[in-house]
Amino acid sequence: MIKPSKRLERFMTYAFAEVDGAKINAAKRGFRIIDFGVGDPTESLYKGAITALRAGAELHKNSGYPSYIGMPEYRQAVSRWLSNRFGIDANPNTQITTTAGSKEAVFHLPFSLINPGDVVLMPSIGYPPYKAGTVFAGGIPRFYQLNEENGFLPDINEIKGILERDRKIKIIWINYPNNPTTATANADFFIDLIKLSNKHGVLIASDEAYTEMYIKDRPHSILEYTNDWNNIIVFQSLSKRSNATGIRLGFAVGGEEVISYFRKLRTQIDSGVPNAIQEAGIAALSDEEHVQRMRELYDKKRNILTAALDDAGIKYWANSTFYVWAKTGGNSMEFAKRMLQIDTVNKIGINVTPGAMLAIGDAPNADNYVRLALVPPIKDIELAAELLRSNLRK
Repeated sequence: MIKPSKRLERFMTYAFAEVDGAKINAAKRGFRIIDFGVGDPTESLYKGAITALRAGAELHKNSGYPSYIGMPEYRQAVSRWLSNRFGIDANPNTQITTTAGSKEAVFHLPFSLINPGDVVLMPSIGYPPYKAGTVFAGGIPRFYQLNEENGFLPDINEIKGILERDRKIKIIWINYPNNPTTATANADFFIDLIKLSNKHGVLIASDEAYTEMYIKDRPHSILEYTNDWNNIIVFQSLSKRSNATGIRLGFAVGGEEVISYFRKLRTQIDSGVPNAIQEAGIAALSDEEHVQRMRELYDKKRNILTAALDDAGIKYWANSTFYVWAKTGGNSMEFAKRMLQIDTVNKIGINVTPGAMLAIGDAPNADNYVRLALVPPIKDIELAAELLRSNLRK
């Protein structure tokens, strides 16, 4: 009998199985589910990217395997976008490399930098690939807390203490704007963390996939706060910015040394991102109007949902990203299952993500919250808002 590796076995128990089971049962009973669960945009890929993708397929029909590090034209487009958006100067030849979205890049980073037994520090509530990539690379995940009292920012003193006690830490993961809490980071946090990383020789891995999803104040990149990127790597994705989840394209940018190691690793993993997809990325990065329209749409959706939560007396956070992080007061799993049958008369359910399922480390406070992704159509969000008002009002 063939058995999975022990490392794979650790991740084979699907954390959402209980909620998925309740969702399936509700559907079998005839409930229509308004799905705020998975953060997958339902709007169309930017039209300019589709046009460029078609043209790129013809242009590169005889090109053979793509470059491991990405076409020069795509890396140059990334460099221009970084300059326009964040005011930073990233060398496309040595400081930028192409990725297939950000998920695979996040997962694979530890393989290029850690040895068995090395430690990777990450948020206790966060994106599962931070932990999975560490474990599969033979590393040990360690966690810092994200608490409401601290605005869901890491406590810099907690991180300082962990670094002073554990000399095996090689990477610190941060994610701002934050999934799931929607928090944004301020300049003081970035600057203090950079000082700590330089002092202890630890790499900061900054997941910045949600920087383009904001209300008024544009989020910053950690790269804006230092000219020395030796201990920094940033991951970006076109998935949310341009509704490009289906074509898998992103990039990593950072210090020349860490980018060179990551590039070498990727030669062992795949044969690069298809050139036609990179052509679509060039078009998407060259246009900001579709991104602004996307923000405006999410603003409308956010306002509809948060107005209902206000009326129901539910505390929430909706600062950036396309999520709403709502405080339900405990037992997020039971709350989520109850929402799946919120309207038994008309048989309508609402699917949310229990905070407990987003805890990748020891995070008992996560059970006090649920996450709602603003991906359903506006009409469905309006209906869900009315159901929340009538059923959750305190």
